[in-house]
Amino acid sequence: MAAWLSAGLVLGLAARGPEAAPTDRLFRSVSPSADTIEVTMTDHAYEPSTLTLPAGEPVTLQFTNEGTVEHYFVVGSLVASDKEGFEQNLFEGVSIEKNKQPGGHADEEEGEHDEAEEGDHHENEFELPPGGRGSMTFTLPAAKAGTYTIACFETTGGRKHYEMGMEGTLRVTAPDDE
Repeated sequence: MAAWLSAGLVLGLAARGPEAAPTDRLFRSVSPSADTIEVTMTDHAYEPSTLTLPAGEPVTLQFTNEGTVEHYFVVGSLVASDKEGFEQNLFEGVSIEKNKQPGGHADEEEGEHDEAEEGDHHENEFELPPGGRGSMTFTLPAAKAGTYTIACFETTGGRKHYEMGMEGTLRVTAPDDE
């Protein structure tokens, strides 16, 4: 009897077509409705260097590090006195989903996924090795509307990358600004 029921269930699902397959949901993008913005990190710039993101809507920043050294994407205001980050963190209190495909690093696991990556010092930071790719998906609240600075705090030759030009602007627009 159980065999007949199993066979009937399989035939019933097959008759409904591929849209009925329950595994389809497993392969969808994390946020299919999110705006996706591609950001390229080079030595020593972001392309584009100016980003405008809507508050209250999911956004995915898709990163590629085309540089020859590790780079960071950090957003905030007021560079801290130790020049290791910002005093005010744009992503403080915001849930972020980070996904990384590190590229040429054999010791790192392909497709890392975590909300608080071990290599990132805090939630405001997204770092990638040379050749690495990854994304951050988040929704900023309207209270975060304003203009912020993007910077890379990695050091090469005793100088921070943002001092060599790896900086930009991120503007968060409130729903009524659009």
